[in-house]
Amino acid sequence: MRVKWQVAVALAALTVVSGCTVAVGGSASPVPGQGAIVKDIDACSLLDEAQLDALGYEIKGRSVKENKDRLQTPMCLWNTKEDVDPSAVLNVGYTTDIDFNEYIAGAVAKSGPQQIAGFTWTQYPSIIGDDCVLYALLGDKSFAYVSVSEPPLDKACELAKAVVPQVAAHLPGGQDAPSITPTSPAKVEPGGPLLSVDPCTMLKPDQVAQLPGISPEGKKDNSSTVPNAAFCLWDDTDGDEGQKAFEVWLGPSTPAADWPGTKGVSATETVDVGGKKWGIFPNMGGLRATCGATLAVTDTSSVEVVSGFIGDDTKTCDLVKKGLPLVTANLPG
Repeated sequence: MRVKWQVAVALAALTVVSGCTVAVGGSASPVPGQGAIVKDIDACSLLDEAQLDALGYEIKGRSVKENKDRLQTPMCLWNTKEDVDPSAVLNVGYTTDIDFNEYIAGAVAKSGPQQIAGFTWTQYPSIIGDDCVLYALLGDKSFAYVSVSEPPLDKACELAKAVVPQVAAHLPGGQDAPSITPTSPAKVEPGGPLLSVDPCTMLKPDQVAQLPGISPEGKKDNSSTVPNAAFCLWDDTDGDEGQKAFEVWLGPSTPAADWPGTKGVSATETVDVGGKKWGIFPNMGGLRATCGATLAVTDTSSVEVVSGFIGDDTKTCDLVKKGLPLVTANLPG
């Protein structure tokens, strides 16, 4: 999970952003001599699990309580799911006892009011350049907001507006939420020729011997980040510098363009091995001295080879390219 909540909470305390929802049953009785008891607000209840899943956010949110001294409303923050692009942080807030004019501290509306789901929503500026915040004023001391941060501003506002009617349905007087077209790609079931293949069979012992600086024994493991993927790692033998380990990854439900570090990135070159075209990605995923190569086996399955070289950028992809013919020869089918 990408842990971005802490930063988002700190930024929310500095800007005109906040978020939450009311979820308390029963009635509270005041203590003699005191006024009415204010019910706690749980902003995380403003979106249910089905809504979050369809919108592309992780179901588990981070709840933050109200802090009136800092003019911080109750709020809840969610990260987008790992397979959703662009990544973003959603922040939803709701309060019933903070004065809105005091809260925005004289800020001027950034865009005209919009009628959405039974409420008037207005965008106000934020000190976060890529943060889009929409507010609905519900009463003198009652308002809600939806904020999306991290994508470019136009995309952030698009994402925020998609969330607004879902949140509004949980506010007093809000309209029923419209159905949502899921933003997440459909899950791909593992299949094809890679399904039952051991990645350590992608190099035979005599082939490993052709790769300098690599140990003869490969170690198999399952990926903790790529669904259904497994890999085999042949460790390097020259210490911390120089040649990096050689890895072969098999993804029976991973399209070639969906490996971490290659999604949304174009290959710098193509290597043709017996008619099979491998895409080459130097500095894969922004990691210097790391090179990756991917090959589509079917539309929904692929192979990835990863290695690199520390200390000489001209050698980053040398071992990967040397190993591609060896791996290709052992692919099923």
